[in-house]
Amino acid sequence: MRNLTDKVTFRHGATISTRTAQSPMLTNSGLDEKITQDTVDYYNMRSQSAGMVIVEYTSVSPNGGPSRSWAPNREQLAIYNDNFVPGFKKIAEGLKKMEIRQFFS
Repeated sequence: MRNLTDKVTFRHGATISTRTAQSPMLTNSGLDEKITQDTVDYYNMRSQSAGMVIVEYTSVSPNGGPSRSWAPNREQLAIYNDNFVPGFKKIAEGLKKMEIRQFFS
């Protein structure tokens, strides 16, 4: 029998460390559409158990978002220009350190 903690290798060669995946869920942790330390911490916590993480949906155009949140200035993330790249790089580096496959939706 296979366990949730078993590694999985896909046909194209990619391997994930467990059979679990973090599905994309909107965290509304952005501040002025940029990734905050709360966002980075959220994904770092998920990387401790999931073999694959699909990062939440993100605005690719200033006209496409942001969705507003429960708190002032907390909103959906964006990546419609290079100003947003450093935050996504922090998430990617944290997941890579834990050897987690990552997908940005």
